[in-house]
Formats: sequence, C-alpha cells, structure tokens
Amino acid sequence: MSLLPRLRLAFARRPWLYWLLIGLCAAVVWLDVSAARARVTDARHRWGTTRRVWVASAAIAPGAPVIARAHDYPVAMLPSSAVTSLPANAIASHAVSLGEVLVVSDLAGASTVPAGWVVFAVPLDGAPTLLPGDHVSIFGSGQLWCSGVVHALAGERADVAVPPDCAASVSAQLALDAVVLAAAS
Repeated sequence: MSLLPRLRLAFARRPWLYWLLIGLCAAVVWLDVSAARARVTDARHRWGTTRRVWVASAAIAPGAPVIARAHDYPVAMLPSSAVTSLPANAIASHAVSLGEVLVVSDLAGASTVPAGWVVFAVPLDGAPTLLPGDHVSIFGSGQLWCSGVVHALAGERADVAVPPDCAASVSAQLALDAVVLAAAS
C-alpha cells in the first residue's frame, strides 16, 4: 500500500491525528507571522524617529495647485528641506511626480514663478482683494483669456504669472488696457 492511502486511513480511524496536524500547521504559520512582525518592529526602531512631511498624491503640473497628503518617514530618509507644513493655496513651481516628498523648492512662493511662466504687471482697477499665491482669471475685451497666479502686489498693480501659451494674448489685452482680474477658486 502506498503512503497516501495509508495516511488517509490513519486519519479516518484516528481524527485526533488530523486535528493535531492542523494545529501544528497553524502554530508554524503563527510563529512565522509573529517573527516577521518582530523583524518589522525592530527595523522600524533602528531607523529612529520619524517626521511628518507632505507627499504629492497626484502628478502636479507647474503652476497647478499642490495636491498632497501627510505621511510619516524616518528622519534619515528625508531631505533637509522637506515640507512639514503645507501653506494654503500652495502652487507647484515645477512639475512634481506622484509620491514625491515635497521640498521647499517645489512650492512657488512670493519669490518664485513656475518654470517657463511669464509675469505681467496688471492694474488692479476693479479687481477683488488679492494676495500673493491667489489663483486668478484674466479677462480682456469681455472674454476669458487665461488663468494665472498672483506673484506679488505693488501699489495699484499685481504681478501675475501666466503660462507661456497664453502670454501673447494677455500682452495684447494689456496693450489695449482691457484687462480685468477675477479671483478664481
């Protein structure tokens, strides 16, 4: 008689052997899982302290609003300029990939303009109250021409950064003195 039929017969005559084998298998799996969990915990402790930073949760184009989520990483893995608090109305100064840890240079602030964008001085006649970093819609001659971002404010004008593909039309509307800014959300 071969081995497999003998084992089946032994298990059929003595069910406690079957359950003993099942219990041994469960114990081996449980020990393996707990050992793996202990190795993970040990590795986590060896990395040291963690810090909460912001990570891009989608690919972000230059000048687009930053879409990010907070995530904890070991300090040893983080760049020194990692963003620990995301400002309101944050915009990307250049393209950011999905899952990338945000650093200060990824965010366009009062001193940076998204790569390749053009900055125009636009009069604030009839414009709502604006702050640097606010997104605006640029209207001229009664129609929407472009969307941009307020770069800076200076007296009666706002420096507005616009993508290069609409810079010519904004320039033409400024020459006609027909530009109106509207706050965009």
